Amino acid sequence: MPTVTLSSKGQLVLPKPVRDALGLKPGQRLTIAVEDRRIVIEADEPPVSSWQPLNPAGVRLSAAELSRPVDLTRDAGRG
Repeated sequence: MPTVTLSSKGQLVLPKPVRDALGLKPGQRLTIAVEDRRIVIEADEPPVSSWQPLNPAGVRLSAAELSRPVDLTRDAGRG
């Protein structure tokens, strides 16, 4: 079983085999609790991103083109 050392700032480093086994990524949030003198750390589910760029092809647009309203009804049938 891997061991870790608490730093002077109260920080731990999770060993790579633990991070890999849980699929943890940098920036992912973890929940920590104390249960019967044990530290329990649970990985929060990574957020599912529904964000998509409006200009995925990277076409250069003028300021006037960028200022036009977006027609959201055009993509209403997609989901």
